[in-house]
Amino acid sequence: MLWRSRLLLGVRAPLLALLVSVGVTGVVRPADAYCRSTTCTGDCERDADGCKTSGEKLYWAGGCVGFSLQENGSVHIPMKYIEQVAQKSFVAWTELDCPDGVSSLAFSELDQVSCHEAEFNPSGTNSNAIIFQDTKWKYTSVDNTLAKTTVTFDSDTGEILDADIEVNHANNNFTINDDVVEYDLQSVLTHEIGHFIGLDHSPDFTATMYAGYEPGTIDQRTLEPDDVDAACAVYPPSRNVSCDPTPKGGLGDACGGADPDPPTPPPGCATSAAGGDTTTPWGLAAAALSGVLIVGRRRAALRRHAPR
Repeated sequence: MLWRSRLLLGVRAPLLALLVSVGVTGVVRPADAYCRSTTCTGDCERDADGCKTSGEKLYWAGGCVGFSLQENGSVHIPMKYIEQVAQKSFVAWTELDCPDGVSSLAFSELDQVSCHEAEFNPSGTNSNAIIFQDTKWKYTSVDNTLAKTTVTFDSDTGEILDADIEVNHANNNFTINDDVVEYDLQSVLTHEIGHFIGLDHSPDFTATMYAGYEPGTIDQRTLEPDDVDAACAVYPPSRNVSCDPTPKGGLGDACGGADPDPPTPPPGCATSAAGGDTTTPWGLAAAALSGVLIVGRRRAALRRHAPR
């Protein structure tokens, strides 16, 4: 049976409380600069900061989310190190200090999966996977993309149903140490997990969710105040939620959700149309939102890269 759950709980140092809004350059961090992803895709209305103003805001409904590593990992990095980096990246978004308590979203590492595609199966099993693309990067519209997160959500409510992170090791050399750094895997994954939980790119160039990454740096391994504010807004301590990290439809290993005897969706999740016809499970027309991290100087200048 595919099941290995480890709830990741971070030991958050009080450093976050000491971070200030004005850096050594004297540039003032915009108040509430963060942007949230919404159900609007394509050409969406945006405010002066570039944040979407239409559509429902995205969020995970439960108190914890399960993720899986794709079993092949990368030929360039041993799996045990990929696992360590992934855990650290998820912990960065865990147990955040909010004004009225601790943020209400945690993560559990589940079994590795064989499926090597970012997908969601409305009627089958699923996984929220981290996938390394070592030989080919099929997203040709953005030449300098480091990674891509695809989020599937309920288009009526904004509830996130599935999220997959793909890492472009075909065109980039990712590193995992502090001494020789090219494209820091932990920095990139920490940014992509922001998209994974429903955040868009931030106009605050000090934020981990800023769209650019400066090669050779590790700054985006840790969150800045803008990132913490964003996570606290989406997952406030006041949420009354339970913890079940199981992906929608159950944890699946193979692509297509074709595992034998897939679990039946829980009562109350399916809806019926007039005449007794049943819609797809969870009553949704699934859409996908993609967040990408592109190479660029993060702190050198305040310039916005539009999310693709």
